[in-house]
Amino acid sequence: MVSKVTEILKNLSLTVEEKAEKIAEILSALPDKGAEETVRLILNADDYVVATYAANYLALLPNLQQEKIQAIEHILNNDKILAIAATNLVKAMPDDVVNQLINKYFQNPEDSDFSNIIYEVAQWFPDKLHPFAAQFKDSIIEKVILPGAADNYVEDLVKKYREEEDPQYLQTLVYIRTDKALDALITLSKTVPEEDLEDIYAYIESSGVFPETRKASLYWKNYRGYIVSRNESPHQMGGSFPHPVPKCPVTDIPANRILTLDLSQLDLGLKSGYNPSFFWYESGYSPGYIYVQFTEDGLKGLITPMTDGEVGTDLIPGELALKLEEYPLKYGRAGEAIPGFSYHQVGGYPNWIRFERFPSCPICDERMKFLVSIDSGMTPFGKLGFNGILYGFWCDPCAVSCTSHQSYMADFDSDEDEDDFE
Repeated sequence: MVSKVTEILKNLSLTVEEKAEKIAEILSALPDKGAEETVRLILNADDYVVATYAANYLALLPNLQQEKIQAIEHILNNDKILAIAATNLVKAMPDDVVNQLINKYFQNPEDSDFSNIIYEVAQWFPDKLHPFAAQFKDSIIEKVILPGAADNYVEDLVKKYREEEDPQYLQTLVYIRTDKALDALITLSKTVPEEDLEDIYAYIESSGVFPETRKASLYWKNYRGYIVSRNESPHQMGGSFPHPVPKCPVTDIPANRILTLDLSQLDLGLKSGYNPSFFWYESGYSPGYIYVQFTEDGLKGLITPMTDGEVGTDLIPGELALKLEEYPLKYGRAGEAIPGFSYHQVGGYPNWIRFERFPSCPICDERMKFLVSIDSGMTPFGKLGFNGILYGFWCDPCAVSCTSHQSYMADFDSDEDEDDFE
């Protein structure tokens, strides 16, 4: 197995993404999707490239916490240069391992080899770094550890905004997401200049309520998702769909079923009786939003034409599913989302590339609640066929779903140098 992986990695004709996809293809065909062999690859790796590709694949698999702990502890305890390989495993670590990572970082905070590790800790365990906030000089880390920040920090930001009227302080408040921060945004919305009003309304929505009604704008139960085989989860992705789906009005390209949630397996408090489904297509004429309504007679397109039954299959690599696990990220993730790393989410706070107002339901004209985000990047079955992040919203009274899309103008290029990627 080592020789096969090494052969792929030495092939200069392959891009970074192609190498990752070929390695995933080999490993996923093994028993248990190659988890045991992947750990063996990491334990025997003598350079960070092999260790990184193997660890990134292991991070795509659900559960396996003991295997992930074994891998990350080996990486961090054997060779400093391997540290970057542990990055994508951090989010699955238990508290005691995270505490070890923090202690290791502060033994030598100038160690650049550990900067990616502490950034991941900041993303997934921001509360653990609050006691050390004053010690960070990196503006990115300072932003990422904002969720759940103390009330006195909120008061300081409000004071600075009133003195300087710099809208950047408003965006800093949105990342905190405590009741104190939300109240501050609502209060400031009554006094901000008109040109900042839509921005602060977007911040308030992303903090948990709609500014017009004060109703909840999201679902508080928070799930992290892993793409798995169809038989491993009831939340279906890709494959066939029992109704017509949206299509591109210019090219007639049919949308893919990105995700259907099985509400009987989730604690989200939805009452419509329909399982929300989200759709997308890539055609060169991609829409801003795709709306569909669920009815007793099937799926109805809203502001979009529908197919006669054909379903797209190019964006999801097979008949797959999304396996969900609850995780205690109470105040969500801060900072601008970086797409392409397979961070799939149901419930909780949206992690935007760029803040936007939530879409309005075409039926009742009320703002829709954020429900899901599906990131781009690798799966154990191949790469997802879109860039950026898909965001799904749901109006439960009208049984309407909405899918929107964000990406960077310069998403990660598959031809990037491996050093930049890893």
